[in-house]
Amino acid sequence: MSYVTSIAAAALSASIAVFASVPASAGEGSGAAVERKIAEEACLGFNAHRPAQMVQSVPDGLGDWVVWVRDKDSDLWMCNANAKGDVYANALVQGDLLAGAGEQTIALVPAATRITASDASAGAERLCLAVGTLIEDVTVAATADDGVGDYVVWLKNGNDAYWMCNASADGKLYALEPVEYPINEKPTASATPPRMA
Repeated sequence: MSYVTSIAAAALSASIAVFASVPASAGEGSGAAVERKIAEEACLGFNAHRPAQMVQSVPDGLGDWVVWVRDKDSDLWMCNANAKGDVYANALVQGDLLAGAGEQTIALVPAATRITASDASAGAERLCLAVGTLIEDVTVAATADDGVGDYVVWLKNGNDAYWMCNASADGKLYALEPVEYPINEKPTASATPPRMA
C-alpha cells in the first residue's frame, strides 16, 4: 500500500510541477506576442503624424518586425523595429517609386548578378537587387512577406550593413531605406549595436 501511495504521490507531484510551468494562457504573454507589441508601440510612437493607427505587423525575415502604420492623414508608413523598441527604418509609402520602370531597371543589371529564382518573391528580389546594385554592391540577405501583399527584401552590402527594400512581384518598388543604427535612439541612452550581420 505504501509503495502504491508513493508512486501516486510522485505522479501527483510531477503533474503539479508540469502544470505550474505552463502559462495560464498559451497565447497570452508569449514571447513573440510581447516582442511584436513592443515593436508596434515603438513604430506608433515614432510616427510624427499622430495619432497613428496600426495596420499590420509581421516578422521581417531577420528576427524583428515590419510594422505598417497609417498616420492621421491616412498615409501609409512601413516601419522596422525590434523587440527592444529600437526603430531602424520608417518609410512613407506613396506608390511605385520607379513609376512603372521596374522591368527596365532590372535590365540595367548585368545578367551575372541577376536572381534566377522562379518563386513568387523572385520578382521583388530581382527589382530590389537591381536598384540596390545601382547604389552599391549588395546581395540579397533575406526575403519575407510584408503582410500587405508584397515583399520586404533585405539587401546587405560589403560592410554587412542593410538596405530595407519593399517591392511587388510584378516590378513595383515602394521603399528603399538604408538600415544600420536605430533612428529613434536618444543621445543619453546606452549605445544600441547596429543592425549588422
